[in-house]
Amino acid sequence: MSDWRGVQDGPLLDCPVVTLDQMIPEVLRGWKLDEKLREEDVAVAWAGLVGDFIAKHTAPDGLKRAVLTVRVLQPAVHHTLMMEKVRLLRKLQDHFGKDTIKEVRFRHG
Repeated sequence: MSDWRGVQDGPLLDCPVVTLDQMIPEVLRGWKLDEKLREEDVAVAWAGLVGDFIAKHTAPDGLKRAVLTVRVLQPAVHHTLMMEKVRLLRKLQDHFGKDTIKEVRFRHG
């Protein structure tokens, strides 16, 4: 076999076998695709968590390092969200976990 491959047997044959269910999460984390999947999960669940009125005037904008950024269209809605920030954060953490979302920030746009 080593004559056919052109190299001596050794380290290449000593590599551990890795299954796909072990490898895929590592690849997702390495390419930061796991954050993108969580962003999409938040976007899908947003209206159900905040209600229809707030959902029409806001949109989750990004999730980086467990900080969710929410775009807000109206200053009055921004004020309302700031007053309800603790309650909203608790709802998000109950739904997605405390490690996924640790903080919520609102921005106009």
